[in-house]
Amino acid sequence: MKLSAYEFAQAIEARIEALSPEQFHERPRDAKRLLEELYPLSRLALSFKQPGLTVFVEANEDSGRADGQLWLAGFLDKTFEVQVTFAGYERAAALRSSLLLQQALAPGGRGEAVNRPAGQTAADSDQDGATASIGRLGISIGQRIRSKAAKPYAPGTVLLVAFEDPQLRGRGGWSRLYQVIENAGGIECGPFAEVYLFNTYSNELQRAA
Repeated sequence: MKLSAYEFAQAIEARIEALSPEQFHERPRDAKRLLEELYPLSRLALSFKQPGLTVFVEANEDSGRADGQLWLAGFLDKTFEVQVTFAGYERAAALRSSLLLQQALAPGGRGEAVNRPAGQTAADSDQDGATASIGRLGISIGQRIRSKAAKPYAPGTVLLVAFEDPQLRGRGGWSRLYQVIENAGGIECGPFAEVYLFNTYSNELQRAA
């Protein structure tokens, strides 16, 4: 359904608030799509809204070539499709979520969740936590961008790469992330008109290319 950027964001937020703790952290299929695809799409749409510009957004419910579409009208008339992908080290994220459910806490900047041989989840200290985390994230983002860029998309399609990292905040964190991406080969836009990065943890959105 085609909604204004505000209406779409409000609807997505209501659905997120209705999730149980288990759904939020363990992320079954519907919750995963909600948190890792629809929520980032809503934030991208809001980023375009300003006085004199009307923004509408629609999420594709099928498995078509794009995940959503945006319409901009006013002092700028523009319509484009959006492809959303989620980057990160999924095993580590799943283990952290398991710890959150078990103990109401999980390692952030100084540790990683690990799965013990006995099947119990615990946290190990990692003195290079923040630096190592951003390094892994940057490599994952580069891989996701290259994977998507290798496929055909409609002219003008925008790529939105979402991720969740509690350690990446502010100018310093983003600078380190961009440096890792650059060292790993940079951002190849391929068929995309623009590439955006979105940290769902901190609600930070940046145009990367």
